[in-house]
Amino acid sequence: MPYELCLAIAGKQVPSGPDWLHEVKHDGYRMLVIRQDKRVCLLSRNGSDWTKRYPWIAEAALKNRQKHSSSTVKP
Repeated sequence: MPYELCLAIAGKQVPSGPDWLHEVKHDGYRMLVIRQDKRVCLLSRNGSDWTKRYPWIAEAALKNRQKHSSSTVKP
């Protein structure tokens, strides 16, 4: 897989400063959305294709003006 999703890690203290970005980890799936022209693929952390399981996410990605992009989602 050309991209790798970051794993959530537990910490004892929230980092501070302009170079840090963090998020609350909710239970669920973390997936990568890859769009190339009119083709969208949702990949799980281990590389499984979940596009057919979440068609509304693929449809939303197609509405994005960018024809080539990648982002992470948590359905």
